[in-house]
Amino acid sequence: MPEAGGRILHARSGGIHVLRLLGEVRYPLAPALDAWLRKLFEEDPAPAGFVIDLSETEAIDSTHLGLLARLNNRLRQVGAPRATLVTGRPDISEVLMSMGFDEEFNLVGPDGKPVVLEGFTVAEGDADEANDETLASTVLEAHQALMNLNERNREQFKDVVAILELEQAERRGGVS
Repeated sequence: MPEAGGRILHARSGGIHVLRLLGEVRYPLAPALDAWLRKLFEEDPAPAGFVIDLSETEAIDSTHLGLLARLNNRLRQVGAPRATLVTGRPDISEVLMSMGFDEEFNLVGPDGKPVVLEGFTVAEGDADEANDETLASTVLEAHQALMNLNERNREQFKDVVAILELEQAERRGGVS
């Protein structure tokens, strides 16, 4: 049974990486996932592919959707195929499709055969571990990536991104 606080697990087979997002995947997990993905894409060789298993995801926020969009863009930059998203809940599938993820990712329904791999935890839900600046930066960058996924998202998230940019500038003392 998924955990309400949320967890992100990772496994790898060859150059293919699998992320399992469990429970309620909310923004406090984002800085750890973002840092881990940045480090992963700095390694040589870069990932050859990604499968993101959302079959036990109870909720996923826009910050994580933005991180997934950015992950898919990074895959393209290194010449890897687009990521595959395994969805298990109709409500999450609907959100993914409404954001245009079906145009940029391979979406697989619950009838797909799951691959069971041993792995380790990438992030666990503990809002106290993320410092405010890292969290704010991760949320902003994830929403920028989500906004840049397609024109519909650009229009939908432009105001959110503007507010996040303003808040970050205020936090840094750039706006009075």
